Amino acid sequence: MSQAPALASEPPLSSFAESDIVDHRLIGARLRPRASKAVLDKSISAGVAAGLSPTMAEVLTASAADQQQLRRALRSPKTQRFGSEEFTYIEFDVVTWRILPSPDNIRFEDEHARGTMRMPRFGAVKGEALLTFEMDSVDEMIDAMAPRIADMVANNPHVGSIMDRGIETPGWLSAVQLTSDVGTVTRLESTDGFGRTVAAHEGLGITFKDVAWNLRPGSRRAINLLKDLVDWAGSDIVTDEQARKVRCSIMPNARVIIAFSAPRAFDRARRRLVAHLHMAPPMTFSTATTLNAKANAAVDNLYERELLPVPGEMTAEEVRNILDGTERVHNLLPDQVAVLACGALNPHPNKRQAGAVNEAIADLTGTKPKLEERTQLAAEVALRSFPADKRLTSLRSALERTWRWSVLRGVELTCRTPLDLLSEALRELVQDGDAAGPATAELAALASYHLVGGRTQLLTRSEFGRRGSNTEPQQIMRQLTKTDAGLRQLCQVVLDGRAGRDPQKLADGAMPRDDVIADAEILTPERLHELTDLSDGEGITHQSSEDQFSAALAKFQDRLDDLLAAAQRVGEVTDQNGIALVDTLGYENPNVRTTLTEITDLVSEWRGARRRAGRMRADQDQSGEA
Repeated sequence: MSQAPALASEPPLSSFAESDIVDHRLIGARLRPRASKAVLDKSISAGVAAGLSPTMAEVLTASAADQQQLRRALRSPKTQRFGSEEFTYIEFDVVTWRILPSPDNIRFEDEHARGTMRMPRFGAVKGEALLTFEMDSVDEMIDAMAPRIADMVANNPHVGSIMDRGIETPGWLSAVQLTSDVGTVTRLESTDGFGRTVAAHEGLGITFKDVAWNLRPGSRRAINLLKDLVDWAGSDIVTDEQARKVRCSIMPNARVIIAFSAPRAFDRARRRLVAHLHMAPPMTFSTATTLNAKANAAVDNLYERELLPVPGEMTAEEVRNILDGTERVHNLLPDQVAVLACGALNPHPNKRQAGAVNEAIADLTGTKPKLEERTQLAAEVALRSFPADKRLTSLRSALERTWRWSVLRGVELTCRTPLDLLSEALRELVQDGDAAGPATAELAALASYHLVGGRTQLLTRSEFGRRGSNTEPQQIMRQLTKTDAGLRQLCQVVLDGRAGRDPQKLADGAMPRDDVIADAEILTPERLHELTDLSDGEGITHQSSEDQFSAALAKFQDRLDDLLAAAQRVGEVTDQNGIALVDTLGYENPNVRTTLTEITDLVSEWRGARRRAGRMRADQDQSGEA
């Protein structure tokens, strides 16, 4: 079995220039007349001898333009590795009326995740390189695919190139079993060649329905189509339409996957393969599509390494399916999904989870992501219930900035009620000062979803960063958790958001209520700033030494957050090519290194003291002493 060289993804479609028309006979020379039953049976036997199932062998035989070429390919399959996945494939000329435009395409990643794609994702037959796809109605499947295909034909400049020159760049193909109300059929699907396949079908004058059902192997229509194409292929007296059909009849040297080795099922392995092909180098997909593809890869890696946060009675598989958009109907509220996404995809930099997320993204793109990219992925997953329009960019940016607050990195979802979280957060504020604890973090993360995604966006990203009166969302959120008034207001925001109400402004000293509050005003950004100003004043004041210690620790945490934000701003400065200057110029300052080392040593000593204090308290509890 030979090892194939690394395959570069095809260049962005917009880079193709209009070119000369290719003589249809050059492409038509690859076509062969319909083979006899004996020849077809010989190819099927060769496929079975190569380890394929009879069904798979029949699909390849029906798809081959040249049966001898297929049998040669079966004798010398190739392999190629993409990250942790290895794919075995054969190369042969595939007739394009056997390639189905994929219902689970990388271009639909955003629509699948948002639930606007009214089709399921692929499944897979266990242990085989065979996809499954089930819908109750053929008509619903056709109706769901029609707008995607029409958009590709109308807006993809590559369509014209294929009409004139045929498919010049081969694609990867996989086998898929389609199950519907008319039974099950098995076809090849356009794993990474959706645009090329759609363009070829447009040139041939056939439809999704034709490929799936009307042009079935051995049918009169399929036989007549091949006969016509073969006749035209060898003639110099053809119409423009006939020549175009011949040019669009073959995907030359298509890479058809026949086996795989991966730590995941074939449907997920195939999805990773397509992401590899289209993200290194980056393709011209939408931001939402790219982010969802990266997020799903990260979720898969966390799941496989058993690092996904799993709240309550849920299972890791349920969490994975919710976070990657596979499961749209579940028991979590939208703000709880947001917290789950933040905890999973936005972990602390020194945690194993962060390493798993970085590894998955680097595996796709070849580049280790920056710290804020993980936050951006988490924000995208949290906002999947919002349409991918211009507003989404603003929402994602604000939520991503909010979640850069270090307290929210790795936040845990407990599914406690907002009022329970408030009670615990107030206790944390009294005992630990404003060094936010887990309940405070969860309440803040829940509220951030509603403050950003409510009917009126109350948290917005500052255009100029934290300068003068400009305040970033993470600073606002951090300040709100420093006082009892701010925590109560956050709780009210969550209660109102879940009830579909505009957030109500709490009067001074009032407790949150899951109801319409008489004479309450609507919460405004100005009121949020007033509450953040309170945290610079008295807040909850205590004069004990313990409280002074908590306040000092809180100030230390503030400085750490400011330092992190400043470091992130360094990484955001780019040259005219969009490359971060810190990556090309670097930075070296021995004073900074010395100071950071001293701080690290101090914090290590503090943590040691904390552990010793914890052991002492445990010993006292066991001895029964007060």
